[in-house]
Amino acid sequence: MEDSPVKFRTFMEPLQQVALNLEATPDAAFRTDVAKRAFVGWMRDLRGIAMATNSRKTYGLLFDWLYPSRMPLLLRAISLCTDEPEVTTPLLKFTYEFVLNKAQRLTFDSSSPNGILLFREVSKIIVAYGSRILLLPNGTDIYGSKYKGIWISLTVLSRALCGNYVNFGVFELYGDRALADALDISLKMTLSVPLSDILAFKKVFISIQF
Repeated sequence: MEDSPVKFRTFMEPLQQVALNLEATPDAAFRTDVAKRAFVGWMRDLRGIAMATNSRKTYGLLFDWLYPSRMPLLLRAISLCTDEPEVTTPLLKFTYEFVLNKAQRLTFDSSSPNGILLFREVSKIIVAYGSRILLLPNGTDIYGSKYKGIWISLTVLSRALCGNYVNFGVFELYGDRALADALDISLKMTLSVPLSDILAFKKVFISIQF
């Protein structure tokens, strides 16, 4: 990926326009096929870009592009479309990639709060998804409608916890509920899956072991 800030911003302009259009979309229209297709495509493009950020510098460019301006769109989408896995799965998979500290790309300066800020956003997404998915009735495709999102969410949290870019003691010190809330909803999601289903679905079983 190009590590020049100017070239990066130019490269991201089409995605910036998609984001602006989605942000201007009313809640009632966000669940239409047109809006959902645009959002899913946006998420898949961003995931591909995140996968290509293999250095601290390129990851920093993407982080600065997303935070804080674009992150509310992710939270809004997962809150409005919790019952639509065709929307939530690409979103969670992007988050799954974005929190992965491969090649030490998530190495922030000692004075930078970015690791904490990233975890806060991850916590918001996991809590928003988990608190809503647990209220939905089980459908005929329980794996596709619920369990897949649950295992991706648990893996997102596992990667964030093991990434070595967050001083988790800060949350308790300042009374920040981000860590506690993420752990709480993850436990609730885990306990919502019957043991028979945990054993039946390999990916669910692996994610719960974290």
